[in-house]
Amino acid sequence: MFGASYRLPFKLFGIPVKIDGSFLLILPLLAWTIGSQVQELALVFNQAGLSIDPTRLQGSGMAIGLGLVSALGLFASVVLHELGHALTARLFGVEVEEITLWFLGGVAQFDAMPTQRGAEALVGIAGPVTSVVLAFGLAGGAAVLPAAGSSALLFVIAYLASTNGLLAIFNLLPALPLDGGRVLRSLLAIPLGQLRATRIAASISRVVAIGLGIYGILSFNLFLALIAFFVYNAVGAEAQFALISKVFEGVPVSEIMTRDVISVEPDDPIELLERLAAFRKHTGYPVIDADGRVVGLAKLQDLRGEDGRPAGAAFARDVAKPAETIRADAPVEEALRALASSEAGRLVVVDASERMVGLVSRSDVVRELQARAGQQGTGAQSS
Repeated sequence: MFGASYRLPFKLFGIPVKIDGSFLLILPLLAWTIGSQVQELALVFNQAGLSIDPTRLQGSGMAIGLGLVSALGLFASVVLHELGHALTARLFGVEVEEITLWFLGGVAQFDAMPTQRGAEALVGIAGPVTSVVLAFGLAGGAAVLPAAGSSALLFVIAYLASTNGLLAIFNLLPALPLDGGRVLRSLLAIPLGQLRATRIAASISRVVAIGLGIYGILSFNLFLALIAFFVYNAVGAEAQFALISKVFEGVPVSEIMTRDVISVEPDDPIELLERLAAFRKHTGYPVIDADGRVVGLAKLQDLRGEDGRPAGAAFARDVAKPAETIRADAPVEEALRALASSEAGRLVVVDASERMVGLVSRSDVVRELQARAGQQGTGAQSS
């Protein structure tokens, strides 16, 4: 989903925070947009009862500074919004992998969504509740600032109070993967089950996305149109994942993995790998020691440097990179999440002793999904 990212040198409640490369593109644009509207926004805030002196906000330097500070404050608010999701998910035993900022906001990535009845609704609503608390807290702070105080500070606080309120309202729209869509699906799943609830929520989400897109185009709001496009495409992924989760419910990786795996030993020469690549072309070959334990993965792209091979590389161990592994008894859903972010597109399957017993790739999942979905469809028709 994301491109190159940069991890910040701190964690929030033990959760890593990353910045996607797209964030670095949207930040100056957002800062410029806010800065160009400082005077107009100040008048709007004054109509709400504040006392901002627009004459103190004049000048290009002031506008740029206010735009940048406000934009950074907005993204900090997004991090707190996602932190609300993350800490609530932890209450249900869900591991939080990271929080990532990107050009459309932020996302908290979990190792899985909580499966308890109604839990997804609580995790989903936690973000908007956090934003509402921030909005009222900032609004209260703006109200108690003296009239003779800093107009620049008052402007930033008022801007963040209003945008946090809008952030909460927007995220409550009943469209996956927005918070409102997750709340809707979780509540529907109580009487209908997860798969049917996802299908209904997905249909509603597409209607909402189309409406947002039309409004964004007619109002010349490119950002809103982009969000609508993202929501519409993300709905398909949500529905597909729900179907896959249903088909593979309770199925371990050992049932779908490839058992006949071509592997090499650490001391095998590079020439052997190159001949294998010509005969049986795969993205990578597991490097296994004499005890059957995984040393690494020799990928095709690592076999060829500028002169045909990496300098000084003579054996398989010289080009082996750390392999992504998964236990044979792990659920297929866990393999799906790992494959989604896998560079090699394949996981080495190991037993309790960390010995290789197979390999699972995206093509294995697709093939097994087609077979199982066909069997379920035949069974449903015959009944």
